[in-house]
Amino acid sequence: MTLTPRALVLLSVQRHHLHDHPHERELAREGLRQMGAAREGGELIALVQWDGEEGSPAQTFSKDWTLYPDFRAEAGDVLVRAQQPDAFHGSDLDAALRGRAVRHLTLLGLDSDNLTVTAQSARDLGYDVTVNVLNAGEHE
Repeated sequence: MTLTPRALVLLSVQRHHLHDHPHERELAREGLRQMGAAREGGELIALVQWDGEEGSPAQTFSKDWTLYPDFRAEAGDVLVRAQQPDAFHGSDLDAALRGRAVRHLTLLGLDSDNLTVTAQSARDLGYDVTVNVLNAGEHE
């Protein structure tokens, strides 16, 4: 296990977040660009999979619950299952980050309650937090 003070936490990389979005490809490219830059900088990558209720587009273990095809967890990455809207509540995200000595988080996701609530929880837990909203309009 590698210790690193920084992590990129991806909050909106399941199929149901991006598939059929009007800017699907642009959002995926921008997410991958930021993920690649974080990897090159030696940051930990954490991918959050939100468990969904039965019958919802994000129903746990459904096709749309899986990661969007462009995003893959690699060796050393953290893959966390969480309940909306807070990626920390009831998950092992905090333990996984602290176990790797992470102190600064960059949260990357679509503009949503998940991003806002997770950012506040991270601050409450003592992390330094940067929020990056995944927005295709800024990168076209």
